[in-house]
Amino acid sequence: MGTVHVILLIEELQRLTAALSGDTRYPALERLWARGRPTALDSPTSNHLRFKLFGIQPEGYLPVAALTHVNDRNVRPRDNYYWLRADPVTMWADMAQVFMTSYGFADLDPYERNEIELCVRDVLQEEGLNLHADHPERWCIALGSPIEFGFTPLDEALGMDVAEALPDHPEALYWRRILNEVQVALHNCPVNVRRRATGKREVNSVWFWGGGFIPDAAAHFVLDTVYSENAVSRGLAIINDCRTKRQSEALESDFSSDGVAVLVDWSLGSDDAENEMALLESLVGSLLNRADRGQLVLKIYEGKGQGRVYGPDARRRFWSRRKPLSQALNAAAQA
Repeated sequence: MGTVHVILLIEELQRLTAALSGDTRYPALERLWARGRPTALDSPTSNHLRFKLFGIQPEGYLPVAALTHVNDRNVRPRDNYYWLRADPVTMWADMAQVFMTSYGFADLDPYERNEIELCVRDVLQEEGLNLHADHPERWCIALGSPIEFGFTPLDEALGMDVAEALPDHPEALYWRRILNEVQVALHNCPVNVRRRATGKREVNSVWFWGGGFIPDAAAHFVLDTVYSENAVSRGLAIINDCRTKRQSEALESDFSSDGVAVLVDWSLGSDDAENEMALLESLVGSLLNRADRGQLVLKIYEGKGQGRVYGPDARRRFWSRRKPLSQALNAAAQA
């Protein structure tokens, strides 16, 4: 078998390093950034970057919901539905604006989550819409025909004035009405009444986004194995017939049986920046040791597509001095 090419995508690398406290250094990550050759797959979002890594040039709105559905069913469904995400969120209103402050269920227990889901499902069923809740914190709706506009992606809408985040399109009036009905139902949902009385955060709305059909596979075989917990990467892996493995397995793997092209799409497992960096440092250190022995080539990207390529020749670039990772990333972003 030829040289293994490992791609490491760390979507939150910039934010992760910014959250670090103290003067802890990360020799492997710093060496990778100092001695690796610059590379870039400039992308407006990390999901656009994921499509490019699979050899697919995305056009228009990304079908995140369809890929989510593929991942959560762990099989490529034989359907022609247009899928739309409908994720549970929390909105907060001041005197003039409404903001989405968070998404997911946070501290709700399974019984409370089930109450919220049934409440949303009842509203949607009255509109002839079927809620697919294959994952407890990300939901989808299957539509028989496409919508002619796009909703603001969830991570972009977070913190925005909802009036500005909602699409301005005649067809969007229908979805605004459904959104209002869901909000009214959730306001009166017993679980939210109880939580409101005790000052706890409510799940008081959903957010529609990520609409699209299940995409075609890439024209050419690009990746053999994907280690990830990310629904988009795993969905793309399934439709492209890649092997899928859990992210944690990458920490113990030597990648020797994974083919010649491997993607590790690293999602943060906690808010503990130091612990996350320790895991990444261990993974990168192992990969660099194998690269120095000529066993693999490592390519790393942060979320917008800036990165480095580290191969067997990189160890000879001893004149490239290491910098603290935050400084190296900032310098790369400004270059």
